[in-house]
Amino acid sequence: MTTGRSLRIGEALLGGGLFALGALIAVETMLTPSAGRGVVGPALFPYLVSAGLMLVALSLLREAFAGHIAHEGGLELDPRAVVLVAAGLAAQFLLIEYLGWIPSAALLFVAVARAFGNRRYLLNAVFGLVLAGGTFAVFNYGLDLNLPIGTVGEWFLPAE
Repeated sequence: MTTGRSLRIGEALLGGGLFALGALIAVETMLTPSAGRGVVGPALFPYLVSAGLMLVALSLLREAFAGHIAHEGGLELDPRAVVLVAAGLAAQFLLIEYLGWIPSAALLFVAVARAFGNRRYLLNAVFGLVLAGGTFAVFNYGLDLNLPIGTVGEWFLPAE
């Protein structure tokens, strides 16, 4: 049986590790010459990820030293949900070049929503397509970073 003290030490180690990872991402982004110094550009997302990691890390550290740890009763793991999310990620990885970003990201969204217990597949697919389409538009047209359109998507593009 795991004691409360060892859980707090583990929580503190996890928080410290996440903070170090966030700091490393921030430093590496600063040292990358192509990152630029503009407000919006390629460096924005690594800085956002870094800030998010460090905020979560600080929250974990605060809970480890002064608060209530959520998993004091033991770690509850839903293996079916883990398998669904892993299968969705694998499917996206395997299908992204063929189907493109939008359908493969929508498929991942449906898998993750199902893992969280949602059974409205059609609504999840529509919502996933809208979110994936939005991210595709932001990355491809707003940031000029090309997400894959896929072999299937190229069939619908006009010939050049």
